[in-house]
Amino acid sequence: MSKNPRIPFPPVQHAYAAEEIAAVVAVMQEAGPKSGPQTQGPRLAAFEAAFRSYIGARHAFAVDNGTNALHLAATLCRLEPGDEVIVPGYTYCATAIPFAARGARIVWADIHPTRWNISAEDIERKITPRTKVIVAVHLLGMPCDMKEIMALAKRRGLLVVEDCAQALGAAIDGQVVGSFGDFGCFSFHSQKAMTTLGEGGMLTVASDADAALVETLRFNGVCDYEGERERYWMPAMSNVDLKLPGAWPYNFCIGEAQCALGTLGLARVDGLNAVLTAQGARIRAALADLPEIAMHEIPAGYRHVYHQCVLRYDGANWGKTREDLLDILTGENEMRVIVQYHPLYRYDLFKDRGFGEASCPDLDWFWDRSFSLPWWNGMDDATVDDMVSCVRKAVLRLREG
Repeated sequence: MSKNPRIPFPPVQHAYAAEEIAAVVAVMQEAGPKSGPQTQGPRLAAFEAAFRSYIGARHAFAVDNGTNALHLAATLCRLEPGDEVIVPGYTYCATAIPFAARGARIVWADIHPTRWNISAEDIERKITPRTKVIVAVHLLGMPCDMKEIMALAKRRGLLVVEDCAQALGAAIDGQVVGSFGDFGCFSFHSQKAMTTLGEGGMLTVASDADAALVETLRFNGVCDYEGERERYWMPAMSNVDLKLPGAWPYNFCIGEAQCALGTLGLARVDGLNAVLTAQGARIRAALADLPEIAMHEIPAGYRHVYHQCVLRYDGANWGKTREDLLDILTGENEMRVIVQYHPLYRYDLFKDRGFGEASCPDLDWFWDRSFSLPWWNGMDDATVDDMVSCVRKAVLRLREG
């Protein structure tokens, strides 16, 4: 395939609206000795308030990226040596790294065979007396079975972290993901449905006690001195402290320009998701008659927001593999088809750290047959139909040998 494929896989989901650009410029134009802060100011507070309202979360804290939202969640889980954290084997590496970095033992969970995100049944099989946390990833915009996962966590006394990096706006029976668990972690990377200048994230927190720690945890432990002071500068402008034994604070702050953009982007996100959902539905309908091709099962009441368009090809009846299909799509059709998210236990990093063993037969079978079509928000119908036609012709050709 050439460096400039006919149908690319762009690094950005959609363009900024004129109003969003103006909001960022306004923050820049305000900069000066008499202006407000460029970070941790009123736009941060407004963004967090808007996000709490949208998610239905008790607390929300904006951060510089989704990975660091996960780092905060992992820290607030108060992991001890020997604690186990159940993580899906099928996810982006950032899901697991913060928990492993805190010293937890990662236990890989299998996927649901037709929904392709973490299996509630396999979570239950993997729980041991050392299990402390379940990390439920709403991968590719598809909600996990949060009702069953939360019921299981309650029965077993476990914490639940929702990784919602790819699923802003996804929901189950009207309840938005990120509002089920103890913590919800969101990303506003440039490839997400909503972005804040390429990076950004949000942490939602259910507990008032945990929320009280986040401000100092995300900003170097900086906090006010307790009590009244005769002189505001004595003994210094601010204290440095963290009421969380064994933890050190971070600097995960996000700028005011990003927060201004995020507040406006959040108002657009349902409309943006509707476009992606319509694109996905068009592809689903067009390929429904090909038994070799499958897409996510979407249960009744689930809102899948199609962060990516992932398909599964099973050509076993004709002695064909995913690679045979992708050779045609990428070579002859010049489509930038990709294969994402190697099972984490197959990566060198996790194998080298002792996490290379897993019992995930459904994931192993699925992943060796999965691929992602080129995807962005606002693909015209002609492009969608072109991709579908290429897939269809390639599948039929492989049947003929």
